[in-house]
Order: sequence, then C-alpha cells, then structure tokens
Amino acid sequence: MALLVYNLLLALLTPVIFPYLLFRLYSGKEDAAHWSERWGGLPDNVAADTRTPRFWVHAVSVGEVMAAVPVLRELRRRHPDAYILLSTTTVGGREVALKQVPPADDVVYYPLDYAPVVKQALRSAQPDVVLLMEWEIWPNFLSAAKRQGATVAVLNGRVSDKGLRRGQRARFFTAPGLAAVDLFAMQSEEDARRAALVGADPARVIAAGNTKFDESLTMLTASERDALCADLGIPAGVPVLICGSTRDEADAGAPPEEAVIARAVSRLRERFPNLFLIVAPRHLERADAVAAILEESGMRVRRRSAREPLPPSGGVNTLLLDTFGELGRAYAVADVAFIGGSLVRRGGQSVFQPLAQGVPALFGPHMNNQRDIAALSAAEGVGFLVADEDAFVTEAARLLAMAPEEKEALARRARALIDRNQGVTARSLDAVEDAWRQRTGGGGR
Repeated sequence: MALLVYNLLLALLTPVIFPYLLFRLYSGKEDAAHWSERWGGLPDNVAADTRTPRFWVHAVSVGEVMAAVPVLRELRRRHPDAYILLSTTTVGGREVALKQVPPADDVVYYPLDYAPVVKQALRSAQPDVVLLMEWEIWPNFLSAAKRQGATVAVLNGRVSDKGLRRGQRARFFTAPGLAAVDLFAMQSEEDARRAALVGADPARVIAAGNTKFDESLTMLTASERDALCADLGIPAGVPVLICGSTRDEADAGAPPEEAVIARAVSRLRERFPNLFLIVAPRHLERADAVAAILEESGMRVRRRSAREPLPPSGGVNTLLLDTFGELGRAYAVADVAFIGGSLVRRGGQSVFQPLAQGVPALFGPHMNNQRDIAALSAAEGVGFLVADEDAFVTEAARLLAMAPEEKEALARRARALIDRNQGVTARSLDAVEDAWRQRTGGGGR
C-alpha cells in the first residue's frame, strides 16, 4: 500500500518535478550528455558485460564518492573478476568518480525513482549486490532491486539532524525502501540509533565506523609537498591556510562562509603578512561569486582552473581551487586547515583529509553531519572548534605561530588518529557478505 501511495504521489507531482529537472539541466546541475541515464537508459556496455558477481555502488556527490573509494578498492581486491558499476547523482560526483576508475568498470547517473525508470536501469545492470553510501533510501529502486534478487546494504550510514526529522515524518513512504535493505552499516552508535528511529529494522543495523578513515591518502613527503607548492604557485617558505569545502549560508540573505574567511584572513595578515590562502568552494558553480568576495576584500586571486603561469613575487596571495579532485592532496601544503560548511548551518564537511596529511583542522559550531570525527579530533588535540570570526583568528594565529617541533608532534597525533581507526571498510564488507550469503548462499571470497 505504501509503495502504491508513493507512486501515486510521484505521478501527481510530476508536473512540478519535470520543470524542476529541466531547470537543473539548463543551469548545469544535470549533465545533458548523459541525461538519458537519469531516465534508466544505461550505456549498452553495462548490460553487455557478462562478468559476475555484479556490484552496484551508489554515491550521491563528491563526499559520498570519496567515502566509496576504499569500498571500491576492497571490492576489487576481494572479487577481481567482478563487474562494478558506480552511480552518482551530481555532476561533481561524476567528475570525481571518473578519476577513481578503475576500480569501477563504469560510472553512470543514478536513475530517477519512477518505477518504469528503475526497472529499465536494473534490467541493464542486473546487480547481485547494491551498496548505498551513507543513506539514499529510494523506495522504487530498492524494492525493485530486492525483487530482482539483489542483496542491498547501506554502508557508511549516517542520519543527520535534518535527515532524522525528515525520516520520521516520511516513515510511511520510505518503509518499502527500508524493508528492502538487508544491512545498515552505520558510522556510529548514534547513527545506528537514529536509523532505527526512522524505520530501519534494528536487527539489521550495526555500528561499523566511517569508511573515510580508509580513504585517507598517505602523508606526502617533504619533496612531494615542495613540488605541489610549486605547482600551485605558493612561494617557498610562506605560511599557508587552506579553507576547504566552503559554503554559503542556508538562510537566504545571510553572508556566505567566504565573507567571514576574508575578514579573518585580512586580520591574520596583519601578523603574518606573507600568509597564503587557498579557498576551495564545495560547489564549483559558486566560483565566480567566491572570487568576487575575496577580491572585494583586497585579495589578489588566481584560479587553479586557469592554469596560469606562476605569479611574480609580491603578486597573487590567494588561490581559488576551482577544480575537482585536488583538495585532498592540497591539504598537505597547509599549516592550518579550516573545514567548510561549519560556520554556516550546513552540517560541516570532511575533517579526514587534512588530518591524514598531519594538518590541524579548525571547524565551526555546525558540525552535526561530522559530529563523531569532530569530537575525536578535538579530544585528540588536532581539531579545534572556532565559534566565530574572532575565535577563527585567535586559533589560526596560535597554530601558525607554533614552533617546528610542536607542529611535527601535532602532525604525528593527527595521522595516528587516522591510522588507528582504519579497517572500517573490511569490517563493513564482511557484514555485507554475511548478509549476501544468508540470503542467497552466494558471496564470500
């Protein structure tokens, strides 16, 4: 009954949904060249590939794709002859996903959750196992995948504050999708508790940890950092502050995060005149607006996408990192990092990447989407809450002024936090294979 009502509601809302999708297409938020994939038309080679077993991994956007990277690698290690399909929803997610291939064999857009659309996509893909990164409960897709015989699991599961409110209100509609999931491998005990509150069967819920611990790159060597600094146009020996995944405010009319950063950096440069700033906006369609904010504050900005020649001495003091897939390595050149989406009410972005490079991380008070790693990093003395611009300036100045031996000790603690929490991916996939084996007698290595 719930699925019937859900599909009736979708039909009634189609006159609103379709113009919205066309607007997204026109504004570049949908990929015109591959739009047929959103309507179930997967490339012919997906169905033509006869390798087994067949895995479909879905990761909505950039953050979920990065969390999926260790999952894809471990799947390929365990099942070297398998077919692995990776889907994304956003253009940015696809851009990053394509850079991770292999280990995925194909990258496609996730189909819209209309029954005929998902039926067509699943008929092409024929997955034995469907793995959803973080959450993404779409009733038609999951119900159809289960009817087709797939084992379905949520990996790196997370239920945000907003997701909890929405999930509790929409339990009637999401029930068929939740019932199709064989395993919910959640990031934490709190996420496991919340999964049950929004309708997941508690018997199928485990607290496995965060796969992003396994995503982390190895620390760059000193020579690799020097080469990256040169490539990014950073003068030798200057202090570097990187502000990653910065965002605008959720409330219309409120200032974006970059405005706070610009004021804070102007104050920091009174004490550290050679401070080099790197800003990486979370959504690249905001690049023009972010550049304008920085330039209005008097900064001389160079865009990474322009690949301009290195600036002359005394020239550019700010780099706008407006490219996909470079932020993780770029953190390695920083003395201090700021985690975006946290001074504005966006829930915060990943702390893992700077810590993996031994770089201390500042974050604002709105880290509800990253609460566990934020708490761990704060307890370890490598992550620091900054409630506002004044706190940002004070804490950044303290870290920038540290003696070299203090910075080295802090870097060791940051990397150690990452290292001792790794292994989440293997544990999660062990649980998936157990569920797969119980359902079908398949799975295993």
